[in-house]
Amino acid sequence: MANLDSLNKIGDQWGEYNPATDDGIIRIIQNWGNELIAQMQNRLRSNKTNASSSLSQSVEPNIKSREGGYNLTILMNDYWLYVENGRKAGKMPPIKNIYEWIQNKAPLQAKIADSPNKIAATKSLAYVIARKISKKGTKAQPFISPSLNQVTTQELGRRIGQYIADSLKSP
Repeated sequence: MANLDSLNKIGDQWGEYNPATDDGIIRIIQNWGNELIAQMQNRLRSNKTNASSSLSQSVEPNIKSREGGYNLTILMNDYWLYVENGRKAGKMPPIKNIYEWIQNKAPLQAKIADSPNKIAATKSLAYVIARKISKKGTKAQPFISPSLNQVTTQELGRRIGQYIADSLKSP
């Protein structure tokens, strides 16, 4: 009967447990999210898709507490989808993102520097690139899905489970 009493005590102690108030779990989620982001950034660099590094630099975690747990959202520039999945031919991409990419790309800026009107030359180049993308599309260069294969959600679950099990053992 002593074992049943021990289990009842543990049940009473942890009956009101709310993971959303546990700092240990949020630290585990933050660490896992940082590992995932580092893996994504490494893949972007190795894929050569991140010429201006703006996509890589824009990747950041956003953890929100909610009743019964947490939500981890990875925020990044809106064109991540086209890097991850590619883009089919047929539709003109937003010129704004291409314009910003050109502004951050030093070799392209050097070519435009000789132009009397840099803004017009940059807009013109962005338009030409966007038109080519609309005609030919772009190939997929995945960086999220391979990263999730390296830093798995199963590992996150294992870490949280281990933390909870260790917490149950301690008085």
